[in-house]
Amino acid sequence: MDEPKFRSERSMTGDMTLHDMIKIYSLPPNVSARRFCEVAGIGNTKFYELVKKGVIRLRKNGRSSAVPVEDLFQLLRGDQAAA
Repeated sequence: MDEPKFRSERSMTGDMTLHDMIKIYSLPPNVSARRFCEVAGIGNTKFYELVKKGVIRLRKNGRSSAVPVEDLFQLLRGDQAAA
């Protein structure tokens, strides 16, 4: 089986749970685009490409935007359909 395109060098092993990832990275339920890119090991361009494809859900939070931490977890695990 091929490795997923978006797998980060800092990504999790297959047996890590969402709860484990939240504890390790001290993540809130929603993260900023900047924090998402930092943890996932991707740049802004790739981030917004994934938003456009629907892999990452970008939610407005007042004047800022946030991404559900579940989308980060699914991307790091290699799931392409985070939404």
